[in-house]
Amino acid sequence: MSRVQPIGRILADVIKNLGLAKKLNEQRAVVDWPEIVGRRIAEHSRATRVDGRRLFVEVDSSVWAQELTLMKRNILREINDRVGNGTIENVHFVIGGASRYGASRAGCRED
Repeated sequence: MSRVQPIGRILADVIKNLGLAKKLNEQRAVVDWPEIVGRRIAEHSRATRVDGRRLFVEVDSSVWAQELTLMKRNILREINDRVGNGTIENVHFVIGGASRYGASRAGCRED
């Protein structure tokens, strides 16, 4: 007779066995960007993807790209504290139309 297990444990085992845990943690860095950096920064930036342990973030101006580059070490620490140490090794800021996304998303950290 098999033992009944909580669904969360079963899903965790399936994710681990399929090798998806790393990809899920990377995706959390993208999805959780507004909560990681706070409303003020999220109003001017949007995480778009992870490629090779590098998080790509679209920003709305060169000024914000420079500002966030100066904050990169702290941002990396916050990301990895949230999604798992070593998940993201670098953040690459790209100038684009990020302001249209804004911080109106629920759950943004207040700064």
